[in-house]
Amino acid sequence: MGVRSAASIATFLHFYFNLMFDNVIMVAATSESNVYESLIKVGADDVVIGVSFPRYSSRTVHAMRFARDQGATTIAITDSEASPLAPFSNVTLKARSDMASFVDSLVAPLSLVNALLVAVSRKKDKEMADTFRKLEKIWDEYGVYEKAQN
Repeated sequence: MGVRSAASIATFLHFYFNLMFDNVIMVAATSESNVYESLIKVGADDVVIGVSFPRYSSRTVHAMRFARDQGATTIAITDSEASPLAPFSNVTLKARSDMASFVDSLVAPLSLVNALLVAVSRKKDKEMADTFRKLEKIWDEYGVYEKAQN
């Protein structure tokens, strides 16, 4: 889960985790009630990843507290141990998110997420190879991607 500028990081993470695991859900955060409706079945066998940087989203903080209270393993991707996500997280992965202007820099958080995805995919090497072999066949058959012309 990630909202506002953190939504792009959460979406990127969701896209690739969805290729690696069954039952990956992007938590809908269009309203406070959507958060709880998305998390209603979360439990001890689940992992919830919350992404938030200053100014921290209260929806993400509340979702992480709810998930932790339901027994889920919680992972925060945030900027520091002082983040309001940290107390509700079993694991806190930290990356700086500087604001050089009115735009948040997501370079470091995206690099952290990329490293996480690579590490997890290496644990699932054979499955990932099979998945991408199937996907390549589907992509070719249905013309999902254009081929470069020389």
